[in-house]
Amino acid sequence: MKRALLIVLALLSGVASGGETGHFEGRVVVEWLDDDPFVPMMRLVEDFSFVEVAGRTWRVPRGALLDERAMPPLFRDLVGSPLEGGFRKSALVYGYATQTMHEPWQDAQRMFFDAALAEGVDAPDAKAMYLVLHAQGSRWEVAGSRCYGTCHGRTRPLVWRPVVDEAKLRDLLLWVRAGNPGLGEIEDRARPVILERGPHIFPRAPCFDDSGGRHVRVHC
Repeated sequence: MKRALLIVLALLSGVASGGETGHFEGRVVVEWLDDDPFVPMMRLVEDFSFVEVAGRTWRVPRGALLDERAMPPLFRDLVGSPLEGGFRKSALVYGYATQTMHEPWQDAQRMFFDAALAEGVDAPDAKAMYLVLHAQGSRWEVAGSRCYGTCHGRTRPLVWRPVVDEAKLRDLLLWVRAGNPGLGEIEDRARPVILERGPHIFPRAPCFDDSGGRHVRVHC
């Protein structure tokens, strides 16, 4: 028998969490679903959003289905579950951005970093999360881009995750936490860690393939 539990993850409504990091609007109220015992999944009960300092709003509408799979495997291994940590709201907004792919993946990752700071995550920890996300997080071609239109066609969204050197990435995590570098420097140092960037390197799968960081993921 299916069980559902309404739970309020945050009770703040329309309160800014940092003048230079944007702010959240609405409450994160979710209905936990037990359809898959191995992948925790939730349904958003109320509209929720994160507003950047510049004014761009990242909305998550009521009824959106969200789980942990928006985060790469190493993120869950090195940082922890996004549904259990102190960055739940940021993870939910980022997770929905990876589903819709309306904005470039680079913007979505930067948004996650800003949202984590707004949620109260310390800068070194937020930068450590950004490093893992930038190295192995989902990347996609926005519909209408040159690559999406000419290289891979227009019928299916193109989504992939890079393959990384896990040992080197763990070493970089220590460097980030100790030195608190800027995001640009983190991105520069992350490039040698990425072994296969995709999608042109990877074979094109005929259907959806959620195999971690080693295959292109194409939605049927």
